[in-house]
Amino acid sequence: MLQFIYKQINYPAIAHENNVQGTVVIRFVVSKTGAVENAEILRDTGAGCGAEAPRVVNKMPNRKPGRQGGRNVPVYFNLPIRFVLE
Repeated sequence: MLQFIYKQINYPAIAHENNVQGTVVIRFVVSKTGAVENAEILRDTGAGCGAEAPRVVNKMPNRKPGRQGGRNVPVYFNLPIRFVLE
């Protein structure tokens, strides 16, 4: 999952110009069907990083859904995404 995300991330120009680095935390749901839904920002570093993280999370391919009692169930995930200048 992280390999996909870090390949898709475009470091926002405003963040790059202002040397903004940090971690954006995104919460999303993997639905009963495995679709990624309802991505929302829990923590934002600013300078456009918070807008970029959910864009990429929403592009993720379907995941394996959670199972409980032999049934597929929706599962919440909190995902930290690090923005680091090289």
